[in-house]
Amino acid sequence: MSIENKPGQFTKSLLLTPIRLFIESRSDIVIERNDTIGLKPPYVIISNHVNNWDPLFLNCYIDEPICYIAGEPLFRHPLLKHVLNYAGAIRKTKFTNDTSTIRNVLKAKKHNRVIGIFPEGNRNWDGVNEPIIYSTAKLIKLLNLPVVVAKIKGGYLSHPRWGDGHRKGKIIISFEKKWDYGDFNDLNIDDIHQQLTEAMHHDEMAWQSEQHLTYEARHPAHYLERLLFICPHCHTPGDLHSSGDQFKCFTCNYQVKYTPFGTFESSIQKVYFNTPHKWKVWQESVIEQHFRDFSWKSAWETCLKDPVRLYRSNDKNPFKLIGEGTITWQEQQFIFQSDQKVINFDFTQAEGVNIQFHHKLDFLYDGDFYRMVFYQPRSSAYKWLQFAKQIQKQKALGVMEHG
Repeated sequence: MSIENKPGQFTKSLLLTPIRLFIESRSDIVIERNDTIGLKPPYVIISNHVNNWDPLFLNCYIDEPICYIAGEPLFRHPLLKHVLNYAGAIRKTKFTNDTSTIRNVLKAKKHNRVIGIFPEGNRNWDGVNEPIIYSTAKLIKLLNLPVVVAKIKGGYLSHPRWGDGHRKGKIIISFEKKWDYGDFNDLNIDDIHQQLTEAMHHDEMAWQSEQHLTYEARHPAHYLERLLFICPHCHTPGDLHSSGDQFKCFTCNYQVKYTPFGTFESSIQKVYFNTPHKWKVWQESVIEQHFRDFSWKSAWETCLKDPVRLYRSNDKNPFKLIGEGTITWQEQQFIFQSDQKVINFDFTQAEGVNIQFHHKLDFLYDGDFYRMVFYQPRSSAYKWLQFAKQIQKQKALGVMEHG
């Protein structure tokens, strides 16, 4: 298979039937609406992104195989590269301009394919959409095709990005055709971006507050410290620990329980935030406020010290291990130190910073592609992503102030 040669119905059924049986054995799947029935390709399908299984969730419940736009690092894995090419996936370097992606998407349109896009560019961490990539609106206008909005509800609660293992419960999927040929012709890109953002919006915990569904797991709080690393009681960063259904700060002993409803509760202590999303929003405000506060410097330096394996790739070749060592933070730099070498990364110069899965921090630097793998299960790559964003935000503010 390829972009030009999509699989026949027999091949599609052969590949997807066992996957669908597996998915339905783990979750109660409900298709509440499916406007793709009878819809002839080419068309675009956009979806929120909450779960590793999202591409298969969608592919299993529409008649046509989907050509997904997939993150470029996935193609650097020798085996996965062949699988993606066989499925007709379209290679895309996240958060950077890539003209080859546009050419391949237009090729998919020419060959009457269904083009799959996750406009957030990454799975979200807390059930609420990440901002969608602005260039998605440009691509949608360029294609001038019908657009189906797929919405996956319960996917985050079934397997939160920070979590360990699947949680059995209900997943509701809808496929709504929102736009047809020519609907965006008279709109500018800002208006299209706004319409896409509104159509894509899903707040899992607001939805859950109405549904009251349970998502059962043996250790539901594992590993919340990948997402939440500042205690709301004592404000100490980097000393939170999950165990079973409990989430505790070792500095002040503040502790809450993570429930099968995806909420926090406590019978003996104040619950500052009843969902991971609300805790995360507060945490971001703390980082924003105190990133340059000298009185926090020691706390940040203690928190920002993790063992990693550092890899490098160039010319789209597979990643090669540079070494195993420790990553630390200083001002605008992430510093990798092993027994053999020290490498300073000035993150004002890094591009395309993002996370693969939950533990791989990827970025482009000085013409090469780097990957930091946080191999200890309680390490937080997300924490480092937030500081990379702050470094780059401070740079942008400095440019604006001196522009």
